[in-house]
Amino acid sequence: MWFKKKESQDIQSYFTRKWLGEWKVSLKNSTDYKNKGKNWNAPLILKFDPIPDVLNSENAIGFFLNLQYGECYDMRFAKPEDEDISDVILKADKTTWIKLIEEKKDPTMSIMKGKLKLEKGSLVTLSTHRKAAKALLETAPVYSAQHVNQVDSKKTDKAQKRGTLKHKKFITTSKGLNFESFPMQLFQKAKKYGIWNPSDIDFSKDREQWQQLSDEEKKIITHLSALFMAGEEAVTLDILPLIQVIASEGRIEEEMFLTSFLWEEAKHTEFFSRFVNEVMVSRPDFEAFHGPFYKVLFYEKLPIAMNRLTEDASPLSQLKASGTYNMIVEGTLAETGYEAYHKMLKENDLLPGMQKGITLLKQDESRHIAYGLYLINRLLSDNPGLRGPFEDELEELLNDATNIIHEIFEPYDVVPFGLDKEWFLEYAIKQFQNRINKLHLNI
Repeated sequence: MWFKKKESQDIQSYFTRKWLGEWKVSLKNSTDYKNKGKNWNAPLILKFDPIPDVLNSENAIGFFLNLQYGECYDMRFAKPEDEDISDVILKADKTTWIKLIEEKKDPTMSIMKGKLKLEKGSLVTLSTHRKAAKALLETAPVYSAQHVNQVDSKKTDKAQKRGTLKHKKFITTSKGLNFESFPMQLFQKAKKYGIWNPSDIDFSKDREQWQQLSDEEKKIITHLSALFMAGEEAVTLDILPLIQVIASEGRIEEEMFLTSFLWEEAKHTEFFSRFVNEVMVSRPDFEAFHGPFYKVLFYEKLPIAMNRLTEDASPLSQLKASGTYNMIVEGTLAETGYEAYHKMLKENDLLPGMQKGITLLKQDESRHIAYGLYLINRLLSDNPGLRGPFEDELEELLNDATNIIHEIFEPYDVVPFGLDKEWFLEYAIKQFQNRINKLHLNI
């Protein structure tokens, strides 16, 4: 529960006429909102479902705000007829709105995490103005803020022991391997389904069809492949510290699975290089497709999060590493990229060799993501005080992922193969939400 009984009086004070009046004054005097909202123009409704008593007494469904160039020209109780004149409608229950206000949350991130519903409007447009939306809610009056995430400092301030340099005993000669454990089940699947060879894939038809594609069609396939090529190499290079941490903790079943994990990432790296060598006539400048936001995540944040484990193997560092690697790079961006390949190639009966490889990659990645969720759940179960810091980390990483998606579409006036930016972003968010739903988190 977010609120204790003693806080109920403060909660009842929210969303009243007095509260609304204080918000008007606060928003009018906010220099931060004026700066961040100067390009955001949208009449919007903050809608409640169910409608609390305090709004029922006003015959209101929420609050209507007319935002123009960093100013709010109208703020009042919203009536049902205001929905027709609003560009944006955001809907949540009373408790969620209070949490957003008190914890100064980014409403666009809450949409992406499934806590807030975008009932009307464009997610792409709203995410473009996420800083303005956050600054807007930050001006709302706060009456109670008791639900602050508590971190178990004893478990986060001290780096987790890496094990001893000498072995005291071995699992196989003492209690034996746990073949029923989830990592061992994944290992069995890896041995059964992960045995495929990139060099066996026939690219002859792909080579013929490649010559028939338009320049723009070649460009978008090259663009997406350039992101995957560097991405697969990065995850191959950067996973070793995690394997070392798991090994040092004596988690032999997990380490056994992770050996297949690394091997599969190496095969994925090989696959994309073989496609380039055997299909493309000339080798383009792939790194030209690596935009600033892509570089922030793959050139900086991913290696930093993973290699930090060599010095700090604490549960929080492991959570941040897995959140970056499994939740965002694999579970959000890569999964969305696979679907883009599907829409471009499968739906147009193109590049069968590439299609086959992507199908096999996706099967491998499903095991990798499953292990990541297992690891995160294990760490949070043992360290419940880390839920808040981990949520904050995921929020920042999800922001990185959505920026990359915006960046992908910038070079195109009309995207080949009918790819749509709104669809692309919504699919990525759906993948993230699917992962969150499989974690025992209140994010």
